[in-house]
Amino acid sequence: MTRTLARLAATAALVAGVLSASLIPAAAATSMDASAFSCRELTEKDQSADASQKYGASVILYWMAGYHHTEAQAAIVDFDNMLAEFKQTTGYCAKNPNISVMTASEQFMGENSVKATGKAIDLAILKCEAVNSTKADEVDGLGQILMWLAGYHTSVGESTMIDMDKFGKSTEELTVYCAENPQIGLFTASEKFMSEEAKEDAKE
Repeated sequence: MTRTLARLAATAALVAGVLSASLIPAAAATSMDASAFSCRELTEKDQSADASQKYGASVILYWMAGYHHTEAQAAIVDFDNMLAEFKQTTGYCAKNPNISVMTASEQFMGENSVKATGKAIDLAILKCEAVNSTKADEVDGLGQILMWLAGYHTSVGESTMIDMDKFGKSTEELTVYCAENPQIGLFTASEKFMSEEAKEDAKE
C-alpha cells in the first residue's frame, strides 16, 4: 500500500473510531438497533457538555436522514434543509422523550422533507476525489456524510441495525477504493461496500 493509501486508510479508521465512540460508548458494544434509540438518549447527547456526545447526536441524525431518504429523492442532499430537520427533530424529541428517534425524525425527513434548494448536492455526481482530499479538520464532516450513506443503504436493505465493526471495515475499503478510482461517483462507490448486497458478499 502506498503512503497515500496508508494515510487515507488511517483517516477512515479514525472516522470509524470517532463515530463508534460518540455513538456507542459502551466498550463491549459494536452495534445498536437504531429503531430502539430513544428521544431521551438523543436529548441527553445533544444537551451534553461533552463535545463527543454532541457529535454522537449529529451522527445518529445524519444516519436517520439517509435512512428516511426516498427513492424519488435519489442521492440529492440539501444540507441546509437537513440541518433544519435536525433542529426540528431534536426540539420534538426534547418534548417527547419516550418515543424513538426514528419515529420523531420521520415526521421531518424523507417524504416530509422540504423541497431541495439550489444548494443541494447530488452525491451521485460528487466524486471520490472529495474523500481523497479530506483534511484532518474535516474528518468529522466526512464521517457525517459516510453515516448518511450508511443509513441510506441500511434502509434499502430493510434493516435498522448500525454495526460499527462493519461500518469501519466498509469505510476503510471505500476510502482505499476512492484513492484508486478518484473519478468514480462517491455514491456509486459506497454501493460497492455499504449496500446490503455487499455485506452479504463479504460473508461468503
